[in-house]
Amino acid sequence: MCGFESIDLFLLEAKKSKTKAAGAGVTGMEIQISSNNQLQLGRWKIFNSEIILLDLSHVNEALAQHKSKKVHGIIGADVLLKGKAIIDYYNCCLYLR
Repeated sequence: MCGFESIDLFLLEAKKSKTKAAGAGVTGMEIQISSNNQLQLGRWKIFNSEIILLDLSHVNEALAQHKSKKVHGIIGADVLLKGKAIIDYYNCCLYLR
């Protein structure tokens, strides 16, 4: 399952999906879905969350070429909306309520 290493890292139970995703310069990406998860960022938490899992190996290859750290995921707009997010780009901070 190349590109889905974070499933084991975050102890997720994932199921394959017939739905395909597009984004970050790629179309037709296979996805997996993990349900009933707790997501915590700092002190902020949500429960019973569904997580869409994408193969981000192409993103991590590009980051490696620029000597940047790899990513395990992308925070989606659904999470940012639930947390009433404020993104402070100048101070590199994300605030969630």
